[in-house]
Amino acid sequence: MSVNSEQRIVHFLPDYGINSCLQFGYYKYSKAQPQLPTHEHCNAIEICFCIKGEQHYIIGEELFQLHGNDILIIPPNKEHSTGEYPEDKGELFWLQINCSDNQHGLCNLPGDHSKYLLRELKKTSERTFKGAFQVKFILEKLLNELKTSSAVLSEITINQLIVQVILEVLNLSKRKQDSPPLKRLNDIDAYILNNLHRIIYVDELAGISNVSVGYFKSWFKNTMGIPPKEYINRLKIEQSKIDLLKSHSITTVAFNLGFSSSQYFSTTFKKFTGYTPKTYISLKSNNS
Repeated sequence: MSVNSEQRIVHFLPDYGINSCLQFGYYKYSKAQPQLPTHEHCNAIEICFCIKGEQHYIIGEELFQLHGNDILIIPPNKEHSTGEYPEDKGELFWLQINCSDNQHGLCNLPGDHSKYLLRELKKTSERTFKGAFQVKFILEKLLNELKTSSAVLSEITINQLIVQVILEVLNLSKRKQDSPPLKRLNDIDAYILNNLHRIIYVDELAGISNVSVGYFKSWFKNTMGIPPKEYINRLKIEQSKIDLLKSHSITTVAFNLGFSSSQYFSTTFKKFTGYTPKTYISLKSNNS
């Protein structure tokens, strides 16, 4: 079962056969919405990932302000709302996970693995920390999979994606949030996310990092293991995997991601995926 509108999508995961998960949702608001009223999730943890814009949550009496690329985990049985703040303009994903004892492990994981993940999520709750592109892409893949869910293979994929989200979130929560390299990478990621629609030049990234282009290229490759241009293209290709399944127009997707031609886009896509965009669309359509 799902509740869909132009700006808000909610999927009720038990209807898809997903154990120990309650709700997965996404909104993309072009203007502020009414305040989220005070409520709590009975024996359920909620992971909130703000993609763009801002969002405010009051948990108990503490105010948490989320900006783009921020994650907040709301603990079970804890009253929360947006208080006097509206649900703000922007994009946000949320995932609710049941932490009650039952005979089924989280996403069919072994019992000890399931208990460990739930315990770690509870320990990480009630604080904000920076997300990463890989989580955004996993969440978008999950959203697309739920839209086309129709077979056992899809159920397995949905379970796998939810576990991936949880593992990535826990790994990100353990990073030292105030280290200069992490702050620089967060700024770079946010800049790329806001400019995926056009060509992004390395000197722009060096500029927001306040270092020379030569130093930036060397620092980035040492830190990330790949050159900045390849990093940008990898992120664009990850986004294109999602966009191709929505529009099916290779040319439109190519130009919307700042590629100079559909041919260059197709060459880059095959370089990173092993498939042409046309083959990728066909494979995904046949698996739906």
